[in-house]
Amino acid sequence: MAAVSVLKDWEVVPNAGLKRVLFVLANTVDAADTVAITLATHGISATGLLAVSGWVHTTDGSVITTEAVTTSVTAGVLTVTIPAGTNNDFRVIEIVGRSDVGAFA
Repeated sequence: MAAVSVLKDWEVVPNAGLKRVLFVLANTVDAADTVAITLATHGISATGLLAVSGWVHTTDGSVITTEAVTTSVTAGVLTVTIPAGTNNDFRVIEIVGRSDVGAFA
């Protein structure tokens, strides 16, 4: 297990109250690797995260399938863990969240 770096990130609609951000990870990422994302850096409050999705390119830029990443948020930092399966694959992580404090009741 290793911590990996984001190659590139895009905020889909800048300056909106609802944030959707895509993160591209290099094709050197392996199962059980983790990536840490500070939510505030992308305009998402520490309790405003709504969804996390993951995709794996089993053939770079060609064969793309969904991937069930696991996540946790501690002190506003989202940790995404890559599931078991394949190593050395290009991956994309998408997060959706609110800029204000989320209400869950």
